[in-house]
Amino acid sequence: MTDRQLEYILEIARQGNITTAAQKLHISQPSLSNVLAHVEDEAGAKFFDRSLSPMPLTYTGELYVQTAKKILAAMDEFRQHMNDVRDARIERLNIGCGPQQSPFIIPVVLPLLLKSYPGVQYHLTEDSPSLLEEQLLAGALDVVFRGGKIRSPAVKNVLLLREAMLLLAPKALGFSDGGGKNAVCSRADLHKAGKVPFVLMKRNHQLRIMIDRIFADMEYSPHIILETDSWETCLQMVKNGIALTILPDARRDIEDKRVCKYRLQGAYYRPTFLCYRKNATLSKVMSECIDIALSVFEE
Repeated sequence: MTDRQLEYILEIARQGNITTAAQKLHISQPSLSNVLAHVEDEAGAKFFDRSLSPMPLTYTGELYVQTAKKILAAMDEFRQHMNDVRDARIERLNIGCGPQQSPFIIPVVLPLLLKSYPGVQYHLTEDSPSLLEEQLLAGALDVVFRGGKIRSPAVKNVLLLREAMLLLAPKALGFSDGGGKNAVCSRADLHKAGKVPFVLMKRNHQLRIMIDRIFADMEYSPHIILETDSWETCLQMVKNGIALTILPDARRDIEDKRVCKYRLQGAYYRPTFLCYRKNATLSKVMSECIDIALSVFEE
């Protein structure tokens, strides 16, 4: 059944007469009769009692008319939704983000998107880099923010920012020689830390891989008293004067009078990438999301 056939049969039902319906539809009476005959042949039943004038619907005809109205109404609704999607009045954007990147990326990008596209449904997945990669390649995510590139030829990786790795030391431990809130002290010599305790991310984290490389480059063996999955735990242990840690500079809550920040000897940075599929169809809201992130973060 085509839209044209549905509309033609509905008009015949409204008029109760093929000739009058043909005039309303601006087609010839024989053409409309042929359409009706074709549809009735497909259904295997007559839709109108032609012995009466105006022609009443048969029971089969009543079922056809009821169904035709529902189909046409559904098609009108679908077309409206498609217009809204095309104009980005309604849409869905699936964003993936590492748990560590999410606190300083999503609160910046999402409010700007909401201003331009308030009707869009935003879905955020916060997960490990490997699972975010799987979901992006499977099409479950539209755009991903994560540390490290996705090594697939199907993915476009754009460097957003490089966060300097900092040694964070509590003043209470006496390792600090200055600095303070909002200041970055001179480069740190880890050997001066001696056996001052460290709290670090667990070894399954990409961040810990970088931290271990820093220790290896400096030929330093840290005294680790705790390993955790949480950046926040590392930071709070420093704030409470218990241990040193190493974290990227992007953490805004590092700014604390109890914490001194030190640059590390050598160039150590943690990159964050914006990733999306090269062959993905870029909707308006997805393109805007990429543009906003690049304008805010790209180096």
